[in-house]
Amino acid sequence: MESMTRILWAAAGRPPGMGNVVGVCRVCGQHGTGLPFRDWVRATFTDWDKLQAGDIICQPCQFAFCEASELLAQRVGKDKPQRMRNYSHFVVGDEWIPLSKGNKAQMRDILLSGDWRVAVVAESGQKHIIFRAVPGQVQFEEQRLASLHGLEPLLADVEALYNAGFSKGEIESGHYAQYRIVKFGYSEWADLENRMISQWRGSLLFSLAIFLAQRKGEDENGNTGTSERTTQEMRLAAGGDMAERSIRVQEPLPPRNMAAIPGGSGERGANHEQPECVRQLALL
Repeated sequence: MESMTRILWAAAGRPPGMGNVVGVCRVCGQHGTGLPFRDWVRATFTDWDKLQAGDIICQPCQFAFCEASELLAQRVGKDKPQRMRNYSHFVVGDEWIPLSKGNKAQMRDILLSGDWRVAVVAESGQKHIIFRAVPGQVQFEEQRLASLHGLEPLLADVEALYNAGFSKGEIESGHYAQYRIVKFGYSEWADLENRMISQWRGSLLFSLAIFLAQRKGEDENGNTGTSERTTQEMRLAAGGDMAERSIRVQEPLPPRNMAAIPGGSGERGANHEQPECVRQLALL
């Protein structure tokens, strides 16, 4: 079985690597040409448990680990050499498509098309994950997804809540700020929460949907172009004169709904609003 590093390398035009030693690659386990592994590996390397029996690192695998790729820089329109691990990588047909976090819409289109041969999605951009990928599965950070069944409708529901003003942290944890539920509408929120989100929460597919979800007009840093003043006005509109208080007090929801709505939770990104503590009058 051909390794994912070799498929990616071939799609990139077989860029030359270093070394002409013939042997078995410790990364992909295939015969090839490259550098003695002991001469290439750094003291900071930690993935020893994922290595194969061998004595070299082949040129295709060198490309997957490259920390200063001029070819990658050309593909993504950067002036300086780029690190392979900072990007997600796809092969569609025979085309190598490297994408940054700002290209989530394109990532989604590729994944949902099912036409990809390589699908490596980097969430943190800090780990070498290309060499972990296997044919027919999506490598999402350090884990693999054997199937994307259900991703499209799940992502649609996640984005519906995200675009309604709920944070990714709330959607991911299930701990929603109650004033946002009241503003959005309990029935509408419950329909979206219960249709797919609550069933898939905690799964790897759900984590992928959270990663891919975007608000309309959101840029690669998660900003929507809304000014600080406008954001403040939105908060006031959502919570009235209570939006400035550190503890919000509002009318209680019907008792039958109380168990379904935990307290507030924050967003994991620095660019998203952190919901404040919510108290129900019935609990004071």
